[in-house]
Parts: sequence; structure tokens; C-alpha cells
Amino acid sequence: MRNQRTSSTRLLTRVGLWALLLLALVAVDVAVLNARNPAQALSPHYYMALGDSLSFGYQPNLDFSAGFADDIFNDLRGANVTAVVNYACPGETTESMINGGCPANIAHHGSYSGSQLQAAIEFLTNQRHQGRVSPITLEIGVNDVVKDFNPATCTASASANADLATMDANLTGIILPELLKALGTPTGARTGDLHMLNYYNPYAKVCANSPTFLHLLNDHLQADAAQFRIQVVDVYSAFGGDNATASHICDYTWYCDPRFHDFHPTNLGYRVIANAVESALGLPGSNLLPPGMAPQPAAFVTTHIAAFWWGPRMLQATT
Repeated sequence: MRNQRTSSTRLLTRVGLWALLLLALVAVDVAVLNARNPAQALSPHYYMALGDSLSFGYQPNLDFSAGFADDIFNDLRGANVTAVVNYACPGETTESMINGGCPANIAHHGSYSGSQLQAAIEFLTNQRHQGRVSPITLEIGVNDVVKDFNPATCTASASANADLATMDANLTGIILPELLKALGTPTGARTGDLHMLNYYNPYAKVCANSPTFLHLLNDHLQADAAQFRIQVVDVYSAFGGDNATASHICDYTWYCDPRFHDFHPTNLGYRVIANAVESALGLPGSNLLPPGMAPQPAAFVTTHIAAFWWGPRMLQATT
């Protein structure tokens, strides 16, 4: 009887050792697989887009599925990015991003209540998502100051500097620190890459002196980002900079379309922004479209929605 018990004990011990060995081998195989295919280890992997109507992908023909965030995500699929989280809200300012109250809060791709910033922080700090969100693009600020430039007179109002100061305070005091904190580890490392975008000049065809105002806005954004060593993608230059934006504005935006006269980008314009992001960040994007290639917007929808980004004043601008 004792021999039977001894034999059974030895058998169970052997089975247990074999099971442990098998688990160890499986663990080694998984580690090797992840080392050879990092995307496998991080799956699912998210790209996050934050901001206003540009990140949202607004177009006045009601095509909301061909924005630069959509283009970037489609290109990143080749790098095993599995999903896009787009919390951008048309009409968002730095203040509404912090406190809520975005003018078009029912028109965003991601489902959330409260402010966009809080939604982003909650997603980034969720244990299931930590280390799995990168890159993150943020473009915000133009709605803080758009009211300060009058394209009819090509002049900036006296409140421009005060509004820029408020934008700076919101970015450097709350938005950027909170996002970086959500991306941080106990050792101070970042679990994802955060990048900001500057703005192209929508007034280039209307006001010859408009580059001064856009430089002012973009210089403030650059200075805010520099405090946190955040890279700024130069969308302003991608659209042609000081000298060529006026000649591109009809292709890259809806400005010259008599149905809308709107400064939001066309499909082509959004592709140009996506290319600028991918080029600046070394992401695996598609090749640049040939110069002068005509945009291919979605079928025209007769219902017209007022521009969320530049506001009703821009709809009245004339060449």
C-alpha cells in the first residue's frame, strides 16, 4: 500500500514538473514572439486625436470621415495600430476643452460626457490602455482667437493679446501638464508620444497682411509646446507658408467653392495635413499627392451647416 502511495506521489510530482516546464516554455515562446513583433505585445494599439473641427474632420458637405486623423489612422494600420480614439469637438476652445461646453458637443466621434480633456485623461489612465496609446495629436487654440481677426478689414482687434494669453495659460497650466501626467510613469518616462499641430492661414487669399496674425498664433503655440519638449507639426508651411498658401487655398480648402465659401480643408487639404504629421513624426504614411491634384469630396449634400471652426464671420469673407 505504501509503495502504491509512493508511486502515485512520484507520478503527480512528475506531472507537476512537466506542467511547470510546459508553462515555462510557453512563456519563453511568448516573450520571443513579442520581442520579434512588438505590436503583438501592445495589441490593441490606439492612435488618439484631440482638438477642434480639424481633428474632427469637419467639411461643409457633411463628409466627416475623411479628416487628417482618418488618413493617419488608415496609414498606421500598416504599423499594427488597431483603433483610433477621436475625441475632437468642432468649435472647441482651450477653455471648453478643460471645462466642457463645446458648441458642437453632440457632434464628436468618441462617446463621452464632460470635457474633452477629462475624457482623454480617463482613457489614457485606464489600466487596459496604459502604454497602448501612441501617437497622440493635439491641435487646439485657433477658436480662442479667431474672433480677433476681421477678414473684411484685415485687422486684428485689441483683445488679441489677452485672448492669446488665456490660451497660453490654459495650455501650459492645465491641458499639456494633465495630458503628460496621464502619459507618465513613476520613473518619469512617457508611455506615448504627444504632438501638437499649428495652423494654416485661412486668410491668405483675403488679406495680404494675414501672415503676421497667423505667425503670432503659431509662435505662441510653439512656445507653449517648447516648455514641455513637445514637437509641433508645421501645418502652416505644408499649406504653402507665407508665399504659396494663397495659391493653394482653393485646392486645400472649400474657400473657393461658391456653395460654401468655407475655410475647412477638402479631402486633399486633410491629406496634406496628414502627410505633414507623418513626415514630421517619421510615421509610415503614404506618398505625397502630386502637386495640383484635384480634391475628391464626397457627394454634395444640399443641407448647409455653418462652419464650426472659423465661425460665421468667415463665411462672409469675400475675395
